[in-house]
Amino acid sequence: MESLPTSHLLLDEYLQNLRRLNKSEHTIRNYRADLLKFFQWMEHEEHQKIEKVNGETIGKYKEFLGNGGNVHQEVIRNGENPGTIFLLWFKFIIGKAFFKKRTEKYLLFFQSPMSVSSRRRHLSSLKNFFEYLKETHEDTSDKFNKNPVKSKIHAITLKEIDVVPTTMIDKADFKKIEEQTFRTSERLILYLLYYGGLRLSELCELKISNFDRASRTITFNRKGGYVHTLVIQKDELIFKNFNFYVGVNEFNKIFLFQTKKGKAYSPKAMYNKIIKIIERAIPNNEITTRITPHSFRKACATELYLKSKDLLYVRDYLNHKDAKITQTYIDKRTLSLKTRRYH
Repeated sequence: MESLPTSHLLLDEYLQNLRRLNKSEHTIRNYRADLLKFFQWMEHEEHQKIEKVNGETIGKYKEFLGNGGNVHQEVIRNGENPGTIFLLWFKFIIGKAFFKKRTEKYLLFFQSPMSVSSRRRHLSSLKNFFEYLKETHEDTSDKFNKNPVKSKIHAITLKEIDVVPTTMIDKADFKKIEEQTFRTSERLILYLLYYGGLRLSELCELKISNFDRASRTITFNRKGGYVHTLVIQKDELIFKNFNFYVGVNEFNKIFLFQTKKGKAYSPKAMYNKIIKIIERAIPNNEITTRITPHSFRKACATELYLKSKDLLYVRDYLNHKDAKITQTYIDKRTLSLKTRRYH
């Protein structure tokens, strides 16, 4: 049985470590996909071992992600093991030239050009992986004493053409959508997005058991596997709809929003569902071309900051690691208009 390459063994160790750190399965799947793609490119295009990867290698890979291209696998057709006495004799008479190795190339995958944000996310996966290798090998070997990715990620500049800021949904538009949404399940989706500031993936993974009716809090897994107890805004409104939704349906199910097969909605399916709710409420309006589910999270951040004037509170409410990220969620135009009223 052929043994696994070193890179794949290290990948298995790394993924096990992520599970120990309580990272979500969604995050782990993304890491695995990113790293396997890199390994295939490294092994079949660069013919390089994982311990030999350096800044130059990462630079080439960054160009590959930006420009796109094919990754091929070479398969050796070897005539050097004929297997019978007759063929061995024939090889000796005719000569080795007849039995030279020949290779054939097969397409492993085609990589379409990645956007700037996708390249950054992809290289961020590599950076974290090599940082893990550096930390776990620093006392035993010199193989991974440097992280080859760090200096390369910041070399990817975000151009204006690549960045389209998320449009915030304002109160008037949200009110229109709310008034035209009559199903309890759909209203609950809107409230959790607008008042809870939940990410799409978090909304999909919500379970009935996450809701505590006594304390009116929601305890659930945030991005990265962090368990967060959210003291949610408009808790009375949200739990009123939750109680009615669960009571009427008499659920015997795990997920708050689930398919007929009993599985959680995929982020793509939930995205399409939310867009339909918006389009049904405001048909033939330009809002449907610029508002996305993430627009509700931006509105949540902005309104919460206007009420509290506490950036760190908003950071923790949205589960951001860095307040600098939270600042980008607060709509500057809305903030400017509100501030102007006081002068």
